[in-house]
Amino acid sequence: MSGRLLRWAPVVILLLAACEAPPPPPKAEPDLATQAAQALSRGEYAAAGTLYRRALEGSPDSLALHYGLAVAASYLDQRETAIREFRWVLEHGPAGSAEVEAARRWLASAGALPRPAGPAAPAAAERELGHASLEGRVVFGEGQELRPMARKALILVGQPGTPTKEERYNLRTDEEGRYRFPSVAPGPYMLTDRVAGPVIWRLRVELGPGQEMALDLTPANSVKARDDFPNRE
Repeated sequence: MSGRLLRWAPVVILLLAACEAPPPPPKAEPDLATQAAQALSRGEYAAAGTLYRRALEGSPDSLALHYGLAVAASYLDQRETAIREFRWVLEHGPAGSAEVEAARRWLASAGALPRPAGPAAPAAAERELGHASLEGRVVFGEGQELRPMARKALILVGQPGTPTKEERYNLRTDEEGRYRFPSVAPGPYMLTDRVAGPVIWRLRVELGPGQEMALDLTPANSVKARDDFPNRE
Protein backbone atom coordinates (compact mmCIF):
# COMPACT_ATOMS: atom_id res chain seq x y z
CA MET A 1 0.00 0.00 0.00
CA SER A 2 2.76 2.39 0.88
CA GLY A 3 4.22 2.06 -2.60
CA ARG A 4 0.92 2.85 -4.28
CA LEU A 5 0.44 5.91 -2.04
CA LEU A 6 3.86 7.17 -2.99
CA ARG A 7 3.08 6.76 -6.68
CA TRP A 8 -0.17 8.75 -6.33
CA ALA A 9 1.30 11.50 -4.15
CA PRO A 10 2.48 13.79 -7.03
CA VAL A 11 -0.93 13.53 -8.70
CA VAL A 12 -2.71 14.46 -5.49
CA ILE A 13 -0.43 17.47 -5.00
CA LEU A 14 -1.11 18.69 -8.53
CA LEU A 15 -4.86 18.29 -8.08
CA LEU A 16 -4.80 20.24 -4.82
CA ALA A 17 -2.75 23.00 -6.42
CA ALA A 18 -5.19 23.20 -9.32
CA CYS A 19 -8.09 23.66 -6.87
CA GLU A 20 -6.50 26.69 -5.24
CA ALA A 21 -7.76 30.14 -6.38
CA PRO A 22 -5.31 31.76 -8.82
CA PRO A 23 -3.60 34.89 -7.54
CA PRO A 24 -5.13 38.19 -8.69
CA PRO A 25 -3.47 39.82 -11.69
CA PRO A 26 -1.37 42.94 -10.99
CA LYS A 27 -3.29 46.20 -11.09
CA ALA A 28 -2.80 48.04 -14.34
CA GLU A 29 -1.35 51.51 -13.99
CA PRO A 30 -3.49 54.28 -15.58
CA ASP A 31 -2.14 55.30 -18.96
CA LEU A 32 -0.47 58.69 -19.37
CA ALA A 33 -3.59 60.34 -20.79
CA THR A 34 -5.66 59.21 -17.81
CA GLN A 35 -2.97 60.29 -15.35
CA ALA A 36 -2.78 63.69 -17.04
CA ALA A 37 -6.57 64.19 -16.93
CA GLN A 38 -6.64 63.18 -13.26
CA ALA A 39 -3.85 65.63 -12.40
CA LEU A 40 -5.65 68.40 -14.28
CA SER A 41 -8.91 67.73 -12.41
CA ARG A 42 -7.02 67.98 -9.11
CA GLY A 43 -5.54 71.33 -10.09
CA GLU A 44 -2.00 69.91 -10.35
CA TYR A 45 -1.31 71.88 -13.51
CA ALA A 46 2.48 71.47 -13.68
CA ALA A 47 2.22 67.70 -13.30
CA ALA A 48 -0.63 67.58 -15.82
CA GLY A 49 1.41 69.55 -18.35
CA THR A 50 4.34 67.15 -18.04
CA LEU A 51 2.08 64.11 -18.42
CA TYR A 52 0.26 65.59 -21.42
CA ARG A 53 3.57 66.27 -23.16
CA ARG A 54 4.72 62.70 -22.57
CA ALA A 55 1.40 61.32 -23.81
CA LEU A 56 1.60 63.45 -26.97
CA GLU A 57 4.90 61.81 -27.89
CA GLY A 58 2.97 58.61 -28.50
CA SER A 59 -0.29 60.16 -29.77
CA PRO A 60 0.62 63.42 -31.54
CA ASP A 61 -2.79 63.68 -33.25
CA SER A 62 -4.95 63.37 -30.11
CA LEU A 63 -7.39 66.26 -29.75
CA ALA A 64 -7.96 65.49 -26.07
CA LEU A 65 -4.22 65.61 -25.31
CA HIS A 66 -3.59 68.89 -27.14
CA TYR A 67 -6.64 70.44 -25.46
CA GLY A 68 -5.61 69.21 -22.01
CA LEU A 69 -2.08 70.59 -22.45
CA ALA A 70 -3.53 73.93 -23.57
CA VAL A 71 -5.74 74.13 -20.47
CA ALA A 72 -2.86 73.25 -18.14
CA ALA A 73 -0.59 75.81 -19.83
CA SER A 74 -3.24 78.52 -19.53
CA TYR A 75 -3.42 78.00 -15.75
CA LEU A 76 0.39 78.08 -15.53
CA ASP A 77 0.51 81.35 -17.51
CA GLN A 78 2.55 79.61 -20.22
CA ARG A 79 1.08 81.86 -22.88
CA GLU A 80 3.04 80.66 -25.91
CA THR A 81 2.28 77.01 -25.19
CA ALA A 82 -1.40 77.72 -24.54
CA ILE A 83 -1.71 79.69 -27.78
CA ARG A 84 0.06 76.99 -29.81
CA GLU A 85 -2.05 74.16 -28.39
CA PHE A 86 -5.39 75.99 -28.53
CA ARG A 87 -4.65 76.91 -32.15
CA TRP A 88 -3.94 73.24 -32.89
CA VAL A 89 -7.34 72.37 -31.40
CA LEU A 90 -9.00 75.14 -33.43
CA GLU A 91 -7.41 73.93 -36.67
CA HIS A 92 -7.82 70.17 -36.20
CA GLY A 93 -10.88 69.70 -34.00
CA PRO A 94 -14.42 69.05 -35.29
CA ALA A 95 -16.24 72.30 -36.03
CA GLY A 96 -18.67 73.19 -33.28
CA SER A 97 -17.20 70.76 -30.73
CA ALA A 98 -16.89 71.87 -27.11
CA GLU A 99 -13.08 71.82 -27.35
CA VAL A 100 -12.99 73.95 -30.50
CA GLU A 101 -15.43 76.51 -29.11
CA ALA A 102 -13.54 76.74 -25.81
CA ALA A 103 -10.26 77.17 -27.72
CA ARG A 104 -11.82 79.92 -29.84
CA ARG A 105 -13.07 81.80 -26.76
CA TRP A 106 -9.70 81.57 -25.00
CA LEU A 107 -7.76 82.72 -28.06
CA ALA A 108 -10.18 85.60 -28.54
CA SER A 109 -9.82 86.69 -24.92
CA ALA A 110 -6.03 86.53 -25.27
CA GLY A 111 -6.06 88.49 -28.54
CA ALA A 112 -4.49 85.52 -30.28
CA LEU A 113 -7.09 84.32 -32.77
CA PRO A 114 -5.33 83.49 -36.06
CA ARG A 115 -5.90 86.12 -38.71
CA PRO A 116 -7.34 85.06 -42.06
CA ALA A 117 -4.83 84.40 -44.85
CA GLY A 118 -4.33 87.08 -47.46
CA PRO A 119 -4.12 90.87 -47.07
CA ALA A 120 -4.09 92.23 -43.54
CA ALA A 121 -7.63 92.19 -42.17
CA PRO A 122 -9.07 95.20 -40.36
CA ALA A 123 -9.47 94.99 -36.59
CA ALA A 124 -13.21 94.44 -36.99
CA ALA A 125 -12.50 91.09 -38.68
CA GLU A 126 -11.17 89.76 -35.38
CA ARG A 127 -14.63 90.04 -33.83
CA GLU A 128 -17.46 87.64 -34.22
CA LEU A 129 -20.58 89.15 -35.75
CA GLY A 130 -22.19 91.50 -33.22
CA HIS A 131 -19.35 91.21 -30.71
CA ALA A 132 -17.58 94.19 -29.20
CA SER A 133 -13.95 95.01 -28.38
CA LEU A 134 -12.27 96.66 -25.40
CA GLU A 135 -8.73 97.99 -25.40
CA GLY A 136 -6.48 100.46 -23.64
CA ARG A 137 -3.32 100.90 -21.64
CA VAL A 138 -2.55 100.12 -18.01
CA VAL A 139 -0.31 102.53 -16.10
CA PHE A 140 0.25 102.93 -12.39
CA GLY A 141 2.53 104.59 -9.89
CA GLU A 142 2.81 107.37 -7.33
CA GLY A 143 2.47 111.06 -8.22
CA GLN A 144 3.82 111.78 -11.68
CA GLU A 145 5.82 108.54 -11.84
CA LEU A 146 3.32 106.55 -13.86
CA ARG A 147 4.74 103.49 -15.58
CA PRO A 148 3.17 100.91 -17.90
CA MET A 149 2.29 97.67 -16.17
CA ALA A 150 3.71 94.92 -18.38
CA ARG A 151 2.25 91.41 -18.19
CA LYS A 152 -0.53 92.59 -15.89
CA ALA A 153 -3.46 90.18 -15.62
CA LEU A 154 -6.87 91.59 -16.54
CA ILE A 155 -10.23 89.85 -16.36
CA LEU A 156 -13.63 90.66 -17.84
CA VAL A 157 -16.34 88.97 -15.80
CA GLY A 158 -19.93 88.76 -17.07
CA GLN A 159 -22.58 89.87 -14.61
CA PRO A 160 -25.12 87.59 -12.88
CA GLY A 161 -28.67 87.75 -14.17
CA THR A 162 -27.63 89.22 -17.52
CA PRO A 163 -26.89 87.74 -20.97
CA THR A 164 -23.16 87.78 -20.10
CA LYS A 165 -23.49 85.69 -16.92
CA GLU A 166 -21.54 82.78 -18.49
CA GLU A 167 -18.86 84.98 -20.10
CA ARG A 168 -15.31 85.41 -18.81
CA TYR A 169 -12.24 86.72 -20.66
CA ASN A 170 -8.63 86.69 -19.41
CA LEU A 171 -5.44 88.22 -20.76
CA ARG A 172 -2.17 89.90 -19.83
CA THR A 173 -0.93 93.27 -21.02
CA ASP A 174 2.01 93.48 -23.41
CA GLU A 175 5.40 94.94 -22.58
CA GLU A 176 4.03 98.48 -23.04
CA GLY A 177 1.06 97.88 -20.79
CA ARG A 178 -1.42 97.68 -23.67
CA TYR A 179 -4.32 95.27 -23.71
CA ARG A 180 -7.07 94.28 -26.11
CA PHE A 181 -10.14 92.07 -25.68
CA PRO A 182 -10.93 91.67 -29.39
CA SER A 183 -14.19 89.71 -29.44
CA VAL A 184 -16.49 90.14 -26.47
CA ALA A 185 -20.16 89.22 -26.27
CA PRO A 186 -22.10 92.47 -25.72
CA GLY A 187 -23.47 93.26 -22.28
CA PRO A 188 -22.34 94.30 -18.78
CA TYR A 189 -19.02 93.23 -17.25
CA MET A 190 -16.72 93.82 -14.33
CA LEU A 191 -13.21 94.74 -15.51
CA THR A 192 -10.69 93.88 -12.82
CA ASP A 193 -7.19 92.59 -12.23
CA ARG A 194 -8.25 90.01 -9.63
CA VAL A 195 -11.56 88.35 -8.81
CA ALA A 196 -10.73 87.94 -5.12
CA GLY A 197 -8.44 89.61 -2.62
CA PRO A 198 -6.71 92.98 -3.01
CA VAL A 199 -7.36 94.58 -6.40
CA ILE A 200 -6.30 97.78 -8.15
CA TRP A 201 -9.27 98.16 -10.53
CA ARG A 202 -12.88 97.09 -10.34
CA LEU A 203 -14.90 98.87 -13.02
CA ARG A 204 -18.29 98.29 -14.58
CA VAL A 205 -18.14 98.18 -18.36
CA GLU A 206 -21.18 98.04 -20.64
CA LEU A 207 -20.39 96.95 -24.19
CA GLY A 208 -22.90 97.35 -27.00
CA PRO A 209 -23.12 95.14 -30.10
CA GLY A 210 -20.18 95.90 -32.40
CA GLN A 211 -18.87 98.64 -30.09
CA GLU A 212 -15.14 99.42 -30.01
CA MET A 213 -14.43 100.83 -26.55
CA ALA A 214 -11.16 102.35 -25.37
CA LEU A 215 -10.47 102.45 -21.63
CA ASP A 216 -7.14 103.20 -19.99
CA LEU A 217 -6.57 101.93 -16.45
CA THR A 218 -4.81 104.49 -14.26
CA PRO A 219 -4.72 105.61 -10.61
CA ALA A 220 -7.64 107.94 -11.46
CA ASN A 221 -10.04 105.01 -11.87
CA SER A 222 -8.43 102.57 -9.42
CA VAL A 223 -10.45 101.31 -6.45
CA LYS A 224 -9.01 104.10 -4.28
CA ALA A 225 -10.79 106.62 -6.49
CA ARG A 226 -13.64 104.55 -7.94
CA ASP A 227 -14.96 101.12 -7.05
CA ASP A 228 -18.03 100.01 -9.03
CA PHE A 229 -18.30 96.75 -7.08
CA PRO A 230 -17.54 97.65 -3.42
CA ASN A 231 -19.30 94.55 -2.09
CA ARG A 232 -17.03 92.12 -3.97
CA GLU A 233 -14.38 92.10 -1.24
